[in-house]
Amino acid sequence: MSLADLANKAHYSRGYLSKIENGLKPLSRDIAQRCDDAIGAGGALLRLVQGQPAVRRRRQVPVIRIVDLPPATTWFYGRDDLLDRIAALLDPKRPRASVIALFGLPGAGKTELAVQIATQILDAYDGCLFVDLRGDQGPLATDDVMNKVLRRLGLPGELIPHDADEQTALYRRTVRERRLLLVLDNAGGVAQVSPLLPPGGRSDVIVTSRIRLAALDEAEHIQVGELDPLAARRLFASVTGIDTALDDPARNEQVDRIATQCGFLPLAVRVAAARVRGGSDDALDRLAVQLDEAPRFSVLDDGTRSVGAAFASAVAALPAEVAHALAHLSLHPGREFDDRSAALLTGAGAAPGHDVVRLLEGLIDACLLERRHAGRFAFHDLVQLFATELARALPREGAKDRFLQGYLQIAQHADLIVTPSRFRAPQVRPEPADWYAKFADAEAATRWFDDEQSAFVGVCELAAVDRPDICWRLAYALRDYYFRTKRWAPWVRTHVLALAAAVQCDDPWAVAVTCNNLGLAYAETERFEAAAVQYARALELFSSLDDGYGAANTIGHQAWLAHCLGHQPTAIRLGLQALRFYERHDVSRNAAITLRTVALAEAADREFDAALGHLYRAREIFSAEGLMLDEVMTLNCIGEVYAQTLNLARSAKYFRSARRLGRTAGSTFEQARALCGLACVEATAGRAQHAALLVDQAHTLHTGYHPVPRQATRPHASGVVDEQPTV
Repeated sequence: MSLADLANKAHYSRGYLSKIENGLKPLSRDIAQRCDDAIGAGGALLRLVQGQPAVRRRRQVPVIRIVDLPPATTWFYGRDDLLDRIAALLDPKRPRASVIALFGLPGAGKTELAVQIATQILDAYDGCLFVDLRGDQGPLATDDVMNKVLRRLGLPGELIPHDADEQTALYRRTVRERRLLLVLDNAGGVAQVSPLLPPGGRSDVIVTSRIRLAALDEAEHIQVGELDPLAARRLFASVTGIDTALDDPARNEQVDRIATQCGFLPLAVRVAAARVRGGSDDALDRLAVQLDEAPRFSVLDDGTRSVGAAFASAVAALPAEVAHALAHLSLHPGREFDDRSAALLTGAGAAPGHDVVRLLEGLIDACLLERRHAGRFAFHDLVQLFATELARALPREGAKDRFLQGYLQIAQHADLIVTPSRFRAPQVRPEPADWYAKFADAEAATRWFDDEQSAFVGVCELAAVDRPDICWRLAYALRDYYFRTKRWAPWVRTHVLALAAAVQCDDPWAVAVTCNNLGLAYAETERFEAAAVQYARALELFSSLDDGYGAANTIGHQAWLAHCLGHQPTAIRLGLQALRFYERHDVSRNAAITLRTVALAEAADREFDAALGHLYRAREIFSAEGLMLDEVMTLNCIGEVYAQTLNLARSAKYFRSARRLGRTAGSTFEQARALCGLACVEATAGRAQHAALLVDQAHTLHTGYHPVPRQATRPHASGVVDEQPTV
């Protein structure tokens, strides 16, 4: 009689009778009676169980040592520290089992790292199982994974129950007493992993995932990043077969360029290297050009492996709003950004129910965004490139315009709080600050300038395309920051863009004020002829607009330019002309700045008493108005004038005062200037060794400072005035 016929006649399920047959369920007297009746045994079957306890017989399953790891690659570089760290965590002498959760970017080499460490330590285990959970392509169900593991451990399929709870219990019983190393690769989430963690404290688990499995509380979470440049070079050279040629600096430079274009991701480096196996110089050059000019992800695809496909699957797993945030954040042109910019780009600051922190955390957990210092965020280069391609498929103008308007407001209010004494015409006066443009104090605003400096040129370039009105206003808001920090190249670049934008806006005042600021940048970088051209254009426009303040500012800048060129009588005449206007209109700060310019020209003309008198007056004004940076600059000027008169004691006194106040003001440039002034005093006094130490300290503070003034009587960057409002 078949088992099916017996099940029908005994009125028990076939599966239940099968479990009895295999010793997984006890044979009760009731079932024995029914089976006896069904097969017509005349009570013989029933008598076999009468008076005997029900015995549950287990089918013995042989313990087989299984190792099903994929082969570890020979070319594996740059992960020694991680290997050592993981090996220490899996030390058999530790008191309990470990769970290691490796997470990181697609293509970072998480799986290979897991295979490498498992291969090294597998002799310490009864077996090692590798299971691909397929988290990137539709995760495997947990019971399917358990079924796979149980079969690999030697259990016949007929012993594995279909009921999920029964299967879980069998899985736990089977692995509890074994010492296994379980490698769960490509996990899609914690829910897929938690039921698979072996009980009993004897087995270890290595999990890899593209997301941080934060809910695995007791796991050791280790992020796998890109390779260091040397490891990327070695990997590329090994795959291409050119490792014997790496003593050639030119070849190294070629390989390093390609590795950089690959973002130092192992997958990208391997795919790129496979394209030029053999690695002639021409082939390497062609590959580098392709990576620059062609769609990069099409180059990083060899038909079997695709960096773009790996990124696409990671993005596909994101909630829609997080994926959109990724695309919009790629519009930010800097290397880093903060939550202010993120809120503007994503609209999370204005849209109901949106929370920029939640969006950013979602991207961080997916390893598509990196958290940097003090609330700063950054993309890996390839992620930014991929996100930029995503953004092309989305409507971007709203996000771009919202970002540019908000960014201008942030910069304007940061400038306002750092230099409240700066005069601002109505055209550049900011609107009341929205939440994202508010700063707690001047220190916070200064920190924003420092953090965002790498983005300023890019934002100006972005605005120059569609919002020239924002472009020139943003450059205006940045000018004082550039003057304080002496970042010449971005100062010139932003103002060249701003000048073209002002012309495009057909706004003569905007053109004039931008010419004035651009002229100052040219003067500070010793492009004196170019500065003179800009000042002449600015003065002509201000005069035509009957803008006395603007004209006075330009004349003051021309006075400084004349001083730089050694035309001291002209510098004094122009400076006094501007000074009369400022004193007549009670513009004390600009008057003090112009006094400083006149004083330096007088000192260069050896009118030392007049120069010192003007500098003392300027210092009084700056001190009374709390203009610390201007006071520091003036103290340095006084020290330099006394040095010219060889009054070394007084010179040193003022340089030391400038150094102390420069620390409080936060100006590394003026501190370096004071140190170099003290070095000149020491050298003049015959203490050359001490002078050299002071110069070294100055270089440490600010590498851009010239130890020797460009003109013997001309201190660096001392006489500059701000733009004034039209009255």
